[in-house]
Parts: sequence; structure tokens; C-alpha cells
Amino acid sequence: MRSKILLTLMVLVATPVLADLERSGPASATFSGKGPAGFKLEGKTEEVTLKDDGKTVVISVPLATLKTGIDLRDRHMREKYLEVEKFPHAVLEVLWTAIQLPEEGKTTTQTVPGKMTLHGKTKDVSVTYTLKRTGDAYEASGKLPINLKDFDIILPNYLGVTVKPDIETLTSFQFKKK
Repeated sequence: MRSKILLTLMVLVATPVLADLERSGPASATFSGKGPAGFKLEGKTEEVTLKDDGKTVVISVPLATLKTGIDLRDRHMREKYLEVEKFPHAVLEVLWTAIQLPEEGKTTTQTVPGKMTLHGKTKDVSVTYTLKRTGDAYEASGKLPINLKDFDIILPNYLGVTVKPDIETLTSFQFKKK
């Protein structure tokens, strides 16, 4: 009996304390890229997950759920360029100490450092976010420019049209802090 109690206490101590953060409401992650002669490539998913260990907020997007509106292009994106079988998620990590939560009825916009993991590579990045607070709920959106070459992603090319390496990403979600 004592060993069970001791084991339970050890597990509780070893488990990180989760902060009181939960996603609420809709979410989306989008990307947009450009090519020659006004060519534009856009994709979107509504699947965004949040994790919070009390020190770091982790925002994760399952890349297999991104849709561009053309099935063949989606398949090429997943299989050839993003290689989602090997690298299923895009993950952004930001330290809580960098984030400023606004007061009730206020909005905060700030650029903070973070770490982006994409295609098996982790890079230091700067993300610009906006938080709007209403009661205990927050509306969050963040912009993060990335260069596909920084993450060893082959530049998408189809019938001689090549997407430029600089991609804009935007993620938005709602959350509550208990």
C-alpha cells in the first residue's frame, strides 16, 4: 500500500503542471504564397491544437489537413513538398514570459521570439500576434513569415510555375485562461 502511494506521489511530482489554458471556439491556420505573373497559392485548415506546460505555449497544425481547393495540388503538397508522412505537424513554441495578456476589453499586439518546427527543422522565428480580451476569453491571431528554403522544403513547381520561397502564415484561435 505504501509503495502505491509513493508511486502515485512520484508520478504527480514528475508530471508538469499544466497551466489553465484551453482552446475555445473556432480556429484556423492559413498560408499564402506567390509566384510569377500574379500566381497565388493559398491553403487553410481549421485544425489547430494548443498545449501549455505553464512555461511554453505550443501551437500545432496537422499539415495533412491543409486544403488549397484543388485535390491534385493538395496531394502534391502533402506527399512531395511537406512530406507529411515523415513530418506531420507544423509547431510553434512561444514562452509565456514573452506574451502580454491584455486587460479586460483591451487588445495587445506584439512581436515575440519563438521556435518553429517544420519539415523536421527547428528555427528561431519572430511571430507577431494580436490578443483581444473579453471577460475570461481571448481572441488570438498570429502572423509568421517563413522561407521554405530555411526548412529544406522543395519549392513547389507545376508546369513551369514555381512558388516563391517566402510564405505568409496566419493562425487564429480563441482560448480561455481559467
